[in-house]
Amino acid sequence: MNTRAYAVLLFMLAFARPLAARPIPFEICAESTTWARPSPEVQAKIWSDGRYKDVAGTAYDWTHDFLVSDPESATIPYHMENISGLWTARTNPGECHSANKPHRSGLEWIEIWVLLHRVKEIRHDNNTYSITVEPTGRGFQFVVIRRLNPSAVLSFVTPDGKELEKWDESAPPDRVQQTVPPGTRITAPNGQIIRK
Repeated sequence: MNTRAYAVLLFMLAFARPLAARPIPFEICAESTTWARPSPEVQAKIWSDGRYKDVAGTAYDWTHDFLVSDPESATIPYHMENISGLWTARTNPGECHSANKPHRSGLEWIEIWVLLHRVKEIRHDNNTYSITVEPTGRGFQFVVIRRLNPSAVLSFVTPDGKELEKWDESAPPDRVQQTVPPGTRITAPNGQIIRK
């Protein structure tokens, strides 16, 4: 390689933007700015159903704000809506699965439910999607992103980079692992402290 070609290569490497952590587009397929989780008294309608009695008040979908759904399933979103309290939403959370929306394969798309927050940006690096969110106190968004890896890690972070929660699909095939950083306080809608 001659000196000039070597200098051009060094210049390109010095000023090239790394491909890591690049922003990716996302689509909001359903949202509300007014929804709030129902009180435990209202949610009791769901907890009294025999399907949900065993998880009443402690279910993951009830105690967390970041959920991942299967875009191909009809039953998983139905149960997630019930358990999370989204059954009380005036805006239809099931809009992502309606006839007027394109069919989405779970092999090609990831559907994320963001409760009481707004998605500001999604960045992708290797198998990790960093989803920047801001708290809103009310509302939800159902967001779909194109799957860029067969197994993904979804990291929900604040604009200043603090990780709020992580969803890891690389866990054993029989269950997806969701983690909340140590020391995070989880308070149920009724004020009960579930985890410190």
